[in-house]
Amino acid sequence: MKNKKYLPILLISALIISATILGGWIAGETKSSKPDYYFEIEKNIALFGKVYEEVTKRYVEVIDPEKFMKAGINGMLRTLDPYTMYIEQEGEGSFDLKLLTTGKYGGVGMRIAKRDNWPTVVEPPFEGTPSARASIREGDRIIEIDGKSTKELTITETAQLLRGKIGTEVNIKMRRHGVEMPLEFRLIRAEINVSDISYSGFVDDKIGYIRLSRFSRLAGKQLRDSIAVMKDQGMESLILDLRGNPGGLLESAVQVAENFINKGKPIVSKKGRHSSSNKDYLSRTEAIWADKPLAVLVNGSSASASEIVAGAVQDLDRGIIIGQPTFGKGLVQTVIPITRSGSSLKITSEKYYLPSGRLIQKPDFIRTKDIVWGYKSEEDTTKKEEIYFTATKREVLGGGGIKPDIEIEGSTFSPLTINLIMKSMFFNFALEFASNHNELQKDFSISEKIVSNFRTFLKTKNFSYKTESEMQIEELEKTIQEEKYSENVMSYLVGLKNSIQKEKENDFDKNIDQIKRRLRAEIAAKLWGTPGKYESEFQFDKTIQKAVEVLTNNENYFSLLNTKVE
Repeated sequence: MKNKKYLPILLISALIISATILGGWIAGETKSSKPDYYFEIEKNIALFGKVYEEVTKRYVEVIDPEKFMKAGINGMLRTLDPYTMYIEQEGEGSFDLKLLTTGKYGGVGMRIAKRDNWPTVVEPPFEGTPSARASIREGDRIIEIDGKSTKELTITETAQLLRGKIGTEVNIKMRRHGVEMPLEFRLIRAEINVSDISYSGFVDDKIGYIRLSRFSRLAGKQLRDSIAVMKDQGMESLILDLRGNPGGLLESAVQVAENFINKGKPIVSKKGRHSSSNKDYLSRTEAIWADKPLAVLVNGSSASASEIVAGAVQDLDRGIIIGQPTFGKGLVQTVIPITRSGSSLKITSEKYYLPSGRLIQKPDFIRTKDIVWGYKSEEDTTKKEEIYFTATKREVLGGGGIKPDIEIEGSTFSPLTINLIMKSMFFNFALEFASNHNELQKDFSISEKIVSNFRTFLKTKNFSYKTESEMQIEELEKTIQEEKYSENVMSYLVGLKNSIQKEKENDFDKNIDQIKRRLRAEIAAKLWGTPGKYESEFQFDKTIQKAVEVLTNNENYFSLLNTKVE
C-alpha cells in the first residue's frame, strides 16, 4: 500500500475524530458518577494513539500496523467478559454469526470432524444437498480440495475451502473405506439450509422427543412444525432436549418459548446500562403446546437462549426441568459494524432476567472487575442465592443458571472411553462393522462376539493411552532424575508404575457398559443415520428415562408443578 507508512497517524486521527463526534452522545447517555467521563475517554484515546504511534515508529524492528492495532483491540476486550469480541469479515466467528442470523450458507452440505488427523464426514450429508446428491457417505475422508491437501489443515480451514459463493464449483478428492482408489467429486455449491432440530420422533407411542441443537433464525418455526406433525400422530407428552445447546439468537429463544407459553405471558426481559435499552419480551402468539405435559432437559452446556426457554418454562410452571444445572450465560450481545469490509464488534450490552425476576448470568463474569465502574451492584452480589417464586409460588434459586426441578447426576466417561472417542476407535470400528452387517435390526444388542471383534480391532490399530496417573508419574520421574535421587527412590517409582499398569489392564472390563453403549450408538449411526444414533440412546439415557417416568404419571407431573391434573 502506497500510503501504508501514514496508517498509524490516520488511525489515531480517526479515533480522535470519532470521539469528538460521539462526545455529546456519550456525555448525555453515560450518567456516570464520574463528572469528567467524556474527558477521560478523550484523554485515553489520545494516550492509546500516542503509544501506538511511538511504538510503530521507533520499535527496533518493523511492526505490521494492522496486526499491532488488532492486538491492542483484542487486549482491551480481553479485560471484559468472554463474549465481547472483535469479529473479522472472513473469520469463523463471522460465519457462525451469519449462520445464526440467516440459518443458511453457501456450501456442499456435509458435517466434518478430524478422524485419524484427516477431515472426515461424520454424519450423513444433509438431505437434498450437493453432497447427498453425489452419494458422499459418512466416513468418507477428505484428502484434497481443489488440488490442495487437507492433511495439515484444521477443520475450520477445511470448512472454509468447502464453503463459498452459491453456484461456484469445488473439486473434492476422498478416500472411502473398502474402496482402493480415491474418489473424485465435482460439486456445485448451493444454499444450505441448516435445521436446528437434530432429531424429532417418539420415545414411545405417546411421548414425543425433540432435540434442539441451536437457536438460529428458523428455530421457532422448525420446532412448531415438528410439534404439529407429532400432535397429528397422537403425541400426548413432549420432551424438549436442550442439553449441549449453547444458545443463539434472543428472538429465536422467544419464538421457541412461544410454542409452550400463551400470548401475553412474559418470557424474558433484558436490562442494560441505560433505561432506553430495557425491554420486556412477551409471547405474541397462541402456543401450539400450551397445556399438555412438557419436560425440558438441560445440562451444564445448556446456555443463553437455552436458559431463556428453560427458565421461562420453569418460572411459569409450564413444564418440568430435568438434568443438571445450566451454564449461566445471561448476557446480551449487540453487533456493531466497524468497517466497510464487514468486520464488526460484538459487545455485551444487556443482561437477561426471567419472569420471576432472577438473573440468568452467573456472578463474576467480568475478567478485570476493577476497570468497570459500579460493577459491585447490590443486585449482582448480595442476592446470588436469593429465593424467587414461580407463578404457582414454587421456590426457585437465583445466583445464575437454571437449577432443574429434578436433578440427575451427569454421566462421566473413564480415561479409556475418552481416549477411544478421541482416537476415533468407536467411529472407525463401526464404519467397518456396519459395512459388513447390513442385516442388523434396530433392536440389536452388542454381543460378546462384537466386543471380541472390537478388542481385536484395537490391537490391529495399536491402540494405547495414558492415564492421568501415568502422566504424573512420568513428570515425577523426570524431576527425580534431575535432582539425582538414589536408585532406591527410583525403584519405588518403578514399582508404582507396574502396579498402575496392572490395574490398567482391567480398564476394558471395568468400563464394558460404557464401551457397549458407545459401540451401539456408533453402529446405529452408520446403519440408520443420526436418528438411529439418538434412538439407540433412549434406553440408556438416565435423564430421558426420568422424563418418561414423570410424563407417564399425570398426577405426579402436575403435583410437581403445584397445578391441577387436567
